Amino acid sequence: MDESGFRLPSANADGGWARTHTPLPAPALDLTAPPPAVSRPITTVELRTQRLCPLPPGRERDSHAGLRLLLSGVLGAAEPECVAIDDGPCPYCGVVHGCTAATEGGGQATPVHFASVVHGDLAVHAMAETPVGLGLAVPAGHGREALLGARKSARLAAGAGSVARGPCAEPRTAGVARVVRYVDTPWWPGCVVSVVWQEHNCP
Repeated sequence: MDESGFRLPSANADGGWARTHTPLPAPALDLTAPPPAVSRPITTVELRTQRLCPLPPGRERDSHAGLRLLLSGVLGAAEPECVAIDDGPCPYCGVVHGCTAATEGGGQATPVHFASVVHGDLAVHAMAETPVGLGLAVPAGHGREALLGARKSARLAAGAGSVARGPCAEPRTAGVARVVRYVDTPWWPGCVVSVVWQEHNCP
């Protein structure tokens, strides 16, 4: 996705990537605690960070447990395992974006959109009422230019994920306004995480 792939609000025309910004808070997710209660509808975006623990050799670290715990709290599911996750590739372009989750068996809860990104032992999860994307980049050096380059890369990656599955073929993405913010990641201060979500759900 390039710069023309989504329209940014006029009040934040550059998405904030070229200026000083206040990152959105992303509290730590505790897998041993009950699912965090999140009020619906989610007015902007709900974020959590998760520290991934090393697993025995031969097994990959997995952020799905944290994601399911978080989604179960949002959707009011009895158990995290009851959350049905739709995170397959888009039937139009093959990209994984605009993922949704709903309670098992077609429950009454309105599906929630989510995104996750993993880097080292850090996972960041985002949830919103509209398609949402996360992007992560590590600056290729020190200084302002390296930081700006990482912010732009993270923003474009997040923008590509904030397109609803299915309606991603042109021209339906062209006029959709999206909000761009950055995420406070306490465990990885050397990386940039961007979150992009649609201002309104588009048919």
